[in-house]
Amino acid sequence: MKIFLKAILFLTTAATITGCGQSTSPANEVSLIDVARAVAKQDDRVSVEQLASWIIEARGDFELVDLRSSSDFEKGSIEDARNISIAELVTADVLEGLPTDRKIVLFSNGSEIAAKGEVLLRLAGLDAHVLTGGYNAWHQRILNPDISAEELDGESLQVSAQRAYSCYFVGERSGASAVRKTSEPFVPPVYEEMEEQSDLPPPAAEEGC
Repeated sequence: MKIFLKAILFLTTAATITGCGQSTSPANEVSLIDVARAVAKQDDRVSVEQLASWIIEARGDFELVDLRSSSDFEKGSIEDARNISIAELVTADVLEGLPTDRKIVLFSNGSEIAAKGEVLLRLAGLDAHVLTGGYNAWHQRILNPDISAEELDGESLQVSAQRAYSCYFVGERSGASAVRKTSEPFVPPVYEEMEEQSDLPPPAAEEGC
């Protein structure tokens, strides 16, 4: 607990030092109490499923920032994400280039580094959020959902959604690109309960997008 409090105090000091010499209007000032309340209410969290839906819907009210190393970023990232290191996040040039009228969704490999970056940006008056689980969660639950054969019968709405996300961002499992490049609108599959039939459904391995 003491380590956590020290980290928060350090981040607060860093944000204060960064802001020296810059004019900040009172409307943009955010206190540590405001940040703590957002964290307590989990208003600062975005799940990978939420983010996937936002991308599919082509919403323009958020911006993605990848805080991982440039080498990790080059190996793969989330569509349209900007790569900014945590060390550069609160520099004057970067802060001026970040949007003030949209959400900023930060992610790292997990959640720790992104959570620190979110505190810094919120103290700077920006509407920052953390992608829960980071790129690891995105890769596991959106790009490569681990769904058992028993669940692949379409009975579970959650499983149906996971399969829809995977089909959208990855496509068939035959080496398709991890980023969908198409102008066609996304139509999620609809699974309806069918009357019992004598013929068994095809095995899970034959099911596709």
